[in-house]
Amino acid sequence: MISNKVLGEEIKRLRKQQLLSQKELADGICCQTTISSIEKGRALPSIDILYFISLRLNVTVDYFLQHNYQSYQLYVSETMDGIEDLLKRKNYSEIYEITKLERKLRKNRDLGSMFNQFIDWHYYRAAQLLGLISWKDSVEQLTLLVQSKEINKVQYQDLKIKNVLANVYSENGETEKALEYYNEILMANIKLESYRRFKLKVYFNLSKLYFYEEDYEESIQVAEKGIKLSIELQDISMLGNLYIQSAQSMILLKKEDAERIKTNLQNAKFIFTLTNKAKSLEFVEQLEEQICSNI
Repeated sequence: MISNKVLGEEIKRLRKQQLLSQKELADGICCQTTISSIEKGRALPSIDILYFISLRLNVTVDYFLQHNYQSYQLYVSETMDGIEDLLKRKNYSEIYEITKLERKLRKNRDLGSMFNQFIDWHYYRAAQLLGLISWKDSVEQLTLLVQSKEINKVQYQDLKIKNVLANVYSENGETEKALEYYNEILMANIKLESYRRFKLKVYFNLSKLYFYEEDYEESIQVAEKGIKLSIELQDISMLGNLYIQSAQSMILLKKEDAERIKTNLQNAKFIFTLTNKAKSLEFVEQLEEQICSNI
């Protein structure tokens, strides 16, 4: 099955074979940036754009269709995975450009409500983080996404958007709204292991919120729930952060056993060493020095 990347490479190969520039191929069909995105595998052209491209490249549309070009499911999966990878690297500019293009291409083809919601979610969040819209505008648009009554909506994805909403509220001092969303996510009854793993991130976010609100006892309790679930799922993705969050709250609470704090920090240190997270290791070592200076 041909992927959007392979399709783009084939269009590029045929274009060069015809001695055409991207601008010449795009002329009268679409803009040059669209051709560039298609060739890089970032965008899937609509069937009518593909038709005119095929005419200019002296092949038939069937040339692409016979290569199973209509692999929309693969395209959706690749695009979503690519955006999530960019998110991990905090490359918000690239996310914004990709989602902006996808919203434009949507006028000529529809890849489904789940994909559209995913694109809109990351478009508005990236726009906010880049300072292109206010946090209130971002909240307004994200709220509309989760309030949509569209049939076949994916509840799990709604919860992910609600986690973003909670983060935005938390970042801007709207604690009560953030707590409302975090607790709603944790109380959901979804029988998916991916949901249970997602809860680890929510436990960390909620524990961090309580920490900043100086409610250290609640912060510890929430972090401990996340630690317990991480161990149960054998998932270390958030475990180091949860150990640190618990230890930080214990330090400031000044009622906790010093050995328990040290154990949490040692556990965090082990995980960050295992996952090669140098900055996190450095932070743990700073906390260890802080404990030693207080003894």
